Amino acid sequence: MYNDYEESFYYDKSSSISSDVSGEAIGLGLGLGVGLISTIISGLLFLIARIDILSSSLLGLLFYLLTYRFEWNEPVYIIGVIAIVSVSMMLQHIFKVFRILYGVFTCVAVSLFVSTFIGYSTDANMYKTMAICFGVTAAWTTISWKCIINR
Repeated sequence: MYNDYEESFYYDKSSSISSDVSGEAIGLGLGLGVGLISTIISGLLFLIARIDILSSSLLGLLFYLLTYRFEWNEPVYIIGVIAIVSVSMMLQHIFKVFRILYGVFTCVAVSLFVSTFIGYSTDANMYKTMAICFGVTAAWTTISWKCIINR
């Protein structure tokens, strides 16, 4: 009925080259997105499993948050954070008292961060959120230290 010219004129399909390129671009974007998300999740799970590293890192973050207004050189912050994390790790692994102190510090810091990031509508909801986060973090700290010591 129609010849080849008329059919291609009325039913112009996109070329296979452009659809292949767009498919590859979508695949690349999805792959990079999934890779980034999985990297972030695996990092968080590692920090949850190793509560000693999390608590030492939170103390290093606290050092930076308390001193960033002084506008020191970057090497001062880097050396300070490395020293704080190293000393904190040694203290936690040597003395049980420091495990408990760092555990309480981690529970308070996590409950403050979560209540800040999630938000709250009333003071009662804020206290409820902080108490739940404190309890969950305390349980994680206890389980994590039992696993670390049993190795």
